[in-house]
Amino acid sequence: MRLIFFYFLENHGWSTCFIYVEGKIYEMGPTHIFENPIEVLLNSMIELLEGGNESEFIWYDEPGEYKWSIRRNHKQKHKVLVSITECTQINTYEKPKIETLEFEVKLKLFSICILRQMEKIRDMMSENSYKEHRKGQFPYDTFKEYKLVHERAYS
Repeated sequence: MRLIFFYFLENHGWSTCFIYVEGKIYEMGPTHIFENPIEVLLNSMIELLEGGNESEFIWYDEPGEYKWSIRRNHKQKHKVLVSITECTQINTYEKPKIETLEFEVKLKLFSICILRQMEKIRDMMSENSYKEHRKGQFPYDTFKEYKLVHERAYS
Protein backbone atom coordinates (compact mmCIF):
# COMPACT_ATOMS: atom_id res chain seq x y z
CA MET A 1 0.00 0.00 0.00
CA ARG A 2 1.44 3.33 -1.05
CA LEU A 3 -0.04 6.02 1.19
CA ILE A 4 0.89 9.64 1.81
CA PHE A 5 -1.06 11.80 4.23
CA PHE A 6 -0.51 15.57 4.05
CA TYR A 7 -2.22 18.04 6.37
CA PHE A 8 -1.88 21.82 6.17
CA LEU A 9 -3.35 24.16 8.75
CA GLU A 10 -4.60 27.11 6.71
CA ASN A 11 -5.31 30.66 7.91
CA HIS A 12 -8.43 31.67 9.80
CA GLY A 13 -10.07 28.34 10.66
CA TRP A 14 -9.53 26.16 7.62
CA SER A 15 -7.37 23.16 6.78
CA THR A 16 -6.43 21.28 3.66
CA CYS A 17 -5.82 17.56 3.71
CA PHE A 18 -4.46 15.48 0.84
CA ILE A 19 -4.33 11.70 0.82
CA TYR A 20 -2.35 9.89 -1.86
CA VAL A 21 -3.45 6.29 -2.31
CA GLU A 22 -2.21 4.03 -5.10
CA GLY A 23 -1.56 6.83 -7.60
CA LYS A 24 -4.65 8.92 -6.85
CA ILE A 25 -4.68 12.15 -4.85
CA TYR A 26 -7.75 13.11 -2.85
CA GLU A 27 -8.43 16.50 -1.30
CA MET A 28 -10.55 17.65 1.63
CA GLY A 29 -10.99 21.16 3.03
CA PRO A 30 -12.41 20.92 6.53
CA THR A 31 -13.48 24.00 8.48
CA HIS A 32 -12.67 24.56 12.16
CA ILE A 33 -15.92 26.43 12.82
CA PHE A 34 -17.92 23.58 14.37
CA GLU A 35 -15.03 21.64 15.91
CA ASN A 36 -11.31 21.24 15.33
CA PRO A 37 -10.74 18.57 12.65
CA ILE A 38 -7.22 17.89 13.94
CA GLU A 39 -8.51 17.18 17.43
CA VAL A 40 -11.31 14.97 16.11
CA LEU A 41 -8.83 12.93 14.01
CA LEU A 42 -6.35 12.57 16.87
CA ASN A 43 -9.05 11.49 19.34
CA SER A 44 -10.20 8.87 16.86
CA MET A 45 -6.67 7.56 16.44
CA ILE A 46 -6.16 7.47 20.21
CA GLU A 47 -9.26 5.31 20.50
CA LEU A 48 -7.96 2.87 17.89
CA LEU A 49 -4.41 2.76 19.25
CA GLU A 50 -5.80 1.94 22.67
CA GLY A 51 -7.48 -1.15 21.22
CA GLY A 52 -10.77 0.11 19.83
CA ASN A 53 -12.22 -1.74 16.85
CA GLU A 54 -13.78 1.21 15.06
CA SER A 55 -14.11 4.95 15.12
CA GLU A 56 -16.32 7.32 13.17
CA PHE A 57 -16.30 11.09 12.96
CA ILE A 58 -17.16 14.00 10.70
CA TRP A 59 -15.04 16.79 9.33
CA TYR A 60 -17.32 19.67 8.35
CA ASP A 61 -16.99 21.70 5.19
CA GLU A 62 -19.03 24.66 4.00
CA PRO A 63 -21.17 23.20 2.53
CA GLY A 64 -21.02 19.49 3.15
CA GLU A 65 -19.06 17.14 5.30
CA TYR A 66 -16.51 14.35 5.15
CA LYS A 67 -17.69 11.27 7.03
CA TRP A 68 -14.77 9.17 8.28
CA SER A 69 -15.04 5.53 9.28
CA ILE A 70 -11.97 3.65 10.47
CA ARG A 71 -12.53 -0.03 11.26
CA ARG A 72 -10.12 -2.79 12.18
CA ASN A 73 -9.80 -5.74 9.86
CA HIS A 74 -11.28 -8.54 12.01
CA LYS A 75 -8.86 -11.15 10.59
CA GLN A 76 -5.75 -8.94 10.58
CA LYS A 77 -6.13 -6.66 13.62
CA HIS A 78 -3.03 -4.63 12.72
CA LYS A 79 -4.84 -3.29 9.64
CA VAL A 80 -7.70 -0.81 9.33
CA LEU A 81 -10.20 -0.05 6.58
CA VAL A 82 -10.56 3.70 6.13
CA SER A 83 -13.59 5.16 4.37
CA ILE A 84 -14.07 8.91 3.77
CA THR A 85 -17.07 10.34 1.92
CA GLU A 86 -17.14 13.36 -0.39
CA CYS A 87 -13.41 13.43 -1.19
CA THR A 88 -12.33 15.08 -4.41
CA GLN A 89 -9.90 13.20 -6.61
CA ILE A 90 -7.76 15.98 -8.01
CA ASN A 91 -5.20 14.26 -10.24
CA THR A 92 -7.49 13.15 -13.01
CA TYR A 93 -7.61 14.07 -16.68
CA GLU A 94 -11.35 14.42 -16.36
CA LYS A 95 -13.25 16.90 -14.24
CA PRO A 96 -12.30 16.34 -10.56
CA LYS A 97 -14.54 13.66 -9.13
CA ILE A 98 -16.23 13.68 -5.74
CA GLU A 99 -16.26 10.17 -4.39
CA THR A 100 -15.88 7.98 -1.34
CA LEU A 101 -12.25 7.13 -0.69
CA GLU A 102 -11.68 3.63 0.69
CA PHE A 103 -8.38 1.97 1.48
CA GLU A 104 -6.89 -0.61 3.81
CA VAL A 105 -3.63 0.18 5.58
CA LYS A 106 -1.60 -0.95 8.56
CA LEU A 107 -2.71 1.06 11.58
CA LYS A 108 0.93 1.70 12.49
CA LEU A 109 1.67 3.19 9.05
CA PHE A 110 -1.41 5.41 9.13
CA SER A 111 -0.57 6.52 12.65
CA ILE A 112 3.01 7.39 11.66
CA CYS A 113 1.76 9.44 8.67
CA ILE A 114 -0.58 11.42 10.94
CA LEU A 115 2.04 11.79 13.67
CA ARG A 116 4.63 13.28 11.32
CA GLN A 117 2.17 15.79 9.87
CA MET A 118 1.09 16.90 13.33
CA GLU A 119 4.73 17.24 14.43
CA LYS A 120 5.28 19.44 11.37
CA ILE A 121 2.36 21.70 12.29
CA ARG A 122 3.41 21.84 15.96
CA ASP A 123 6.91 22.89 14.91
CA MET A 124 5.62 25.46 12.41
CA MET A 125 3.45 26.98 15.15
CA SER A 126 6.67 28.11 16.86
CA GLU A 127 7.14 30.62 14.03
CA ASN A 128 5.34 33.90 14.71
CA SER A 129 4.54 34.52 11.05
CA TYR A 130 2.87 31.10 10.78
CA LYS A 131 0.92 31.10 14.04
CA GLU A 132 -0.29 34.70 13.63
CA HIS A 133 -3.60 33.70 11.99
CA ARG A 134 -3.80 30.19 13.50
CA LYS A 135 -3.95 30.91 17.24
CA GLY A 136 -5.97 28.29 19.08
CA GLN A 137 -6.18 26.06 15.99
CA PHE A 138 -3.66 23.39 17.02
CA PRO A 139 -4.73 21.11 19.92
CA TYR A 140 -1.42 20.79 21.77
CA ASP A 141 -2.80 18.72 24.68
CA THR A 142 -4.58 16.25 22.42
CA PHE A 143 -1.48 15.94 20.24
CA LYS A 144 0.68 15.26 23.30
CA GLU A 145 -1.72 12.50 24.40
CA TYR A 146 -1.80 11.04 20.87
CA LYS A 147 1.98 10.97 20.67
CA LEU A 148 2.22 9.16 24.03
CA VAL A 149 -0.40 6.59 23.02
CA HIS A 150 1.35 6.04 19.67
CA GLU A 151 4.70 5.52 21.39
CA ARG A 152 3.17 3.08 23.91
CA ALA A 153 1.58 1.10 21.09
CA TYR A 154 4.67 0.89 18.87
CA SER A 155 7.78 1.19 21.05
